[in-house]
Amino acid sequence: MAEPAKIPLNNPARLPERKTFKYPSEDETFVRRLGSAVLVHWNALPADIRQKILAEAVNVWDREYNIPQLGPKLEAFVKRHPGRLS
Repeated sequence: MAEPAKIPLNNPARLPERKTFKYPSEDETFVRRLGSAVLVHWNALPADIRQKILAEAVNVWDREYNIPQLGPKLEAFVKRHPGRLS
């Protein structure tokens, strides 16, 4: 099977249409829990879906701004924590 085309994480101009999910601070716990659930099943996700999630994560709205090299940092994070269960 051919490897899916990699979505560039550092070039917003080449990303698909950007949609923004904004949430109030009282919903942050749900966002964290959903993110954790995705990471638990990360290795079971198809490679193209993982790339789409990473590409979206680079552009997602967040309270933290100006994180240098966010794309590579996100990729390194998911590689360090593959399907971690506790």
